[in-house]
Amino acid sequence: MKRLHLTVSTLALFLALFLAIPAMAELPGLATWMQSLIDDGKAVGCSAQVTQGGKTIFLEAYGDRSPESEDDLSIDQVVRIYSMSKAITSAATMQLVEQGKLGIDDPASLYIPAMAQMNVGVGEDTHVARRQITIRDLLTHTSGLAYDFTAPDEFKPAYESVFKGAGTLEVAATRMGDLPLVQEPGEGFLYGVSTDVLGRVIEVVSGQSFEDYLREHIFEPLRMTDTGFTPSADSPPMHIVTGAPGALEIDAEHYRSQDDRALKPRFHSGGGGLWSTLHDYTRFMQAMEQYGELDGSRILKPETVAFMTQNHLSPAYDSPQRFGLGFGLAAAKTTSRGPRGEGRWVWGGAASTFFFIDPDQDLTAVFVTQKFPFDFAMGESFTENVLESVAVSSTKPVGR
Repeated sequence: MKRLHLTVSTLALFLALFLAIPAMAELPGLATWMQSLIDDGKAVGCSAQVTQGGKTIFLEAYGDRSPESEDDLSIDQVVRIYSMSKAITSAATMQLVEQGKLGIDDPASLYIPAMAQMNVGVGEDTHVARRQITIRDLLTHTSGLAYDFTAPDEFKPAYESVFKGAGTLEVAATRMGDLPLVQEPGEGFLYGVSTDVLGRVIEVVSGQSFEDYLREHIFEPLRMTDTGFTPSADSPPMHIVTGAPGALEIDAEHYRSQDDRALKPRFHSGGGGLWSTLHDYTRFMQAMEQYGELDGSRILKPETVAFMTQNHLSPAYDSPQRFGLGFGLAAAKTTSRGPRGEGRWVWGGAASTFFFIDPDQDLTAVFVTQKFPFDFAMGESFTENVLESVAVSSTKPVGR
């Protein structure tokens, strides 16, 4: 009997361990698609994590860390998440709004005096803006501030040079006050440096450096140990690559030391400066998906998250874009089991990283690689494959 008891105990232990390990087979369609990216030369390496009901149902890495090495990409690889930083900065901003230290309709000039009087247009068409930029404008990208790659040609020189030699957020924010606005504040959605302005606002309001504020109020409570403005020294970075499928190579232009544009600012960029991992970003997504709380640590009130994830863009903008306070709001995707993912909270990063949060399905998903230029089609395919794989494998009804 003793021998039988040991055998059963060993088997029980094996089953417990086996069931605790995230299994690729739970989402085989997603696994097949990701492997195809490597096989077809569309990515050097890529990885993803998907959770449902608070449990990881997919966690895999494929391919190599760099085109110049055969180091396997690992699931704990630290990567530059670029504009996926914006959701974190927006959450930090709303913490201060919750605390009554910041008003969502405050003019930005209360905290950054250089933004008190901004001009719209360039050359002979320049005029003083009809009103000041507000915190709400910055959160919704309706400030009139652009990026060099979203600005019309006549604005590009100003936006290409604004961060040249800016070593601190204070200097960068002052210079942004001198930028020409592409359109009037509140006139429409225009993707740009608005979230970088919020980073400086957080510094002024909190009395802490932006990095210290994020660490104390978001990263430490959520145990995001590998997220920050400097990549971990313990993990060699995943190289940024560029090129056609099958001919991807390290993006030499990106690594030139003199490159000081928006993609490589020297200050702590709330719009695109953070490094993170699948695990860490999933922790942030889960906290938001659970309306501000994860494992007993609350970073936002439920009503604040609900407010952030409503559409804040006016129908008068005549644009299909829906955007909350720091999150895009996406339409449903067609799956073999019907439409899924309506209203999910989404965004991506310049090096082809993507995430979405789908509260109706209790679902979070994040995908990372490091590929320029931004591959919109890859992000769409990731979303479609996740939603299809979950639809096929899950019997859980949509909605709560």
